[in-house]
Amino acid sequence: MKRLDLVIDSELGNVSLLAVAVNRVCLQLGFDSLTAAHLELCVAEAVTNSICHAYHRVRGHTVKVTLAADAGRLHVEVSDTGTPMGAEHQQRLTRESSDSEIQTYDWRSLPEGGRGLKIIRDLMDEVSYVSSENVNRLMMVKQLTPNGSRIDRDEHAG
Repeated sequence: MKRLDLVIDSELGNVSLLAVAVNRVCLQLGFDSLTAAHLELCVAEAVTNSICHAYHRVRGHTVKVTLAADAGRLHVEVSDTGTPMGAEHQQRLTRESSDSEIQTYDWRSLPEGGRGLKIIRDLMDEVSYVSSENVNRLMMVKQLTPNGSRIDRDEHAG
């Protein structure tokens, strides 16, 4: 399994640098440019939520992003030690959308605080959240398309 840990201070100015790093790692792993951009966006949204909601925009805390690739999947974990996500937001993050809900979806109708969670849920293949032992973890998984599976080739080549 390939694994990379990225850690930033809880300052919004650090999010863009982290997001670019995630994009480049995704391209290196074999994701196409659109999927890499989606992963970059999801990580940026998750890290921004950690800074704004878990740490209430207070600098001096850490947000950790772990990327782990294996068997054609990228596992992404964003963790912090701030205020846990509320139950309502957890439900919004993990609730499945019905087909009719997706077809009639209007981004402008969402409150500003809910857009990032909706983006994450819609763009990732799997999403879960857990808060335990003073650590909040948002876990996301993206499947690599079969035709670009550099992850699988590298695992079997070694």
